[in-house]
Amino acid sequence: MAEIILRFDEQSGIPKYLQLYRYLKLEISKGRLEPGEKLPSVRVISKALNVSKATVENAYSQLVVEGYVESRPKSGYYVEHLDTHALASKDENEFQKEASAQKQREETAVNANGIEADAFDFSNWRRFSDRILEYRQNELLNYGDVRGAYELRYEIAKFVHQFRGAACHPDQVVIGAGTQYLLGFLAVLFKGKMAHVAFEFPGFSKGMYIFEDYGYQLVKIPLEADGIDVGKLGESRAKLVYVSPSHQYPTGSVMPVQKRIDLLKWARTREGYIIEDDYDSLLRYEGYPVPALQGMKYGERVIYMGSFSKLLIPALRISFMILPKALLPAFSKLSDRYMQSVSTIEQLTLAAYMSDGAFERHLRRIRKQFGMKNQLLVEAFKKAESGLDMKSVQLLGKASGLHVMLSVRADIDLERMVEAASQAGIKLESYPDNRILVLSYSGIPDYKIEATVKRLVQSAENAAKKG
Repeated sequence: MAEIILRFDEQSGIPKYLQLYRYLKLEISKGRLEPGEKLPSVRVISKALNVSKATVENAYSQLVVEGYVESRPKSGYYVEHLDTHALASKDENEFQKEASAQKQREETAVNANGIEADAFDFSNWRRFSDRILEYRQNELLNYGDVRGAYELRYEIAKFVHQFRGAACHPDQVVIGAGTQYLLGFLAVLFKGKMAHVAFEFPGFSKGMYIFEDYGYQLVKIPLEADGIDVGKLGESRAKLVYVSPSHQYPTGSVMPVQKRIDLLKWARTREGYIIEDDYDSLLRYEGYPVPALQGMKYGERVIYMGSFSKLLIPALRISFMILPKALLPAFSKLSDRYMQSVSTIEQLTLAAYMSDGAFERHLRRIRKQFGMKNQLLVEAFKKAESGLDMKSVQLLGKASGLHVMLSVRADIDLERMVEAASQAGIKLESYPDNRILVLSYSGIPDYKIEATVKRLVQSAENAAKKG
């Protein structure tokens, strides 16, 4: 019978049953526990290693599930007959090296796409959530309306009218778990009615992937200084176009009113639709938020989309779209095939949060907080490049939102810079055709901004083409 000699690592945080399972799996893989060999009983190992019987049983059960060990009734546990040469198990040193490397990556990386812990009042949110769990239990016993909870749709309709100038009824609001989910809904809705979809380019690449995956032909419309080239759009075969007019992603440009009128005329003439993504237009640091395209005259061909991920916390995953009334019958037929993707608890909590005015207070606070972070970022770039002969990057699109666009110097290898930045723990989104990089900064703590920018500029300088 095999002898089990294992010293548990009390500081690792890894459960003891998992440590025992890994030890036995490695012994089997290396052939040190031979095929057919009987393992010590649960009671014997429990006593020898001074652990509970449940710890040993859990380890043995996992080995049985994975096929390393056979459980024979009234006999015990036996090592299976395996081709150990084909098992590519890593030894403990390899596991330690991987864990150490991962820890180092986590320590140097910056939380670019998230938010700082103090940007959201979790205790206040919990207060509203507890209220729902205590007093609204009956409403949590079913899957709910596929469009979303009426209370939240009502609050969203009221909010976008008050703050974005959009016009809608709660019945036009559809709630979903993220913008990509809702775009998928639209892709199905328009399937067979149109084969082409236009996107401003550079633009929201993850939105492009959705339509591409559904078999649409993508038409990439170039940008002008003030937004999408409506003339080029008119020359295309598209009847559906995605734009972010109030804060174009990634350039940050704002579409002026005449171009908005031209775009609405295009939709009417083409009998098409405009998807207006209003993802973070409320976070403007210079002037006031620009009104939504959907609220303008002839805005009945605009599908308005918004999200709470950037405004609250990414993990909330609540987005919404406002459908034109003309699309409601088609949506009603389609909706029977789907179920609501957002937790009713979270929906009702958010509705109460908005109704109480807590959401507005939160917006005022984070607008100030992120505005200060934005200014720190601008100053950090100035400082980091003050001693250089030429600027490595030019900072663009910095007046709003939670990202900045970087225009990179011509002699810098873009791919090398992105890789170097990644090695330094900084994630960049790249648009090689336009030599543009996008840096999200919402989750970078204020005290880390200067060091992060310094590493980024150094990455650019290291990627400069020599000679």
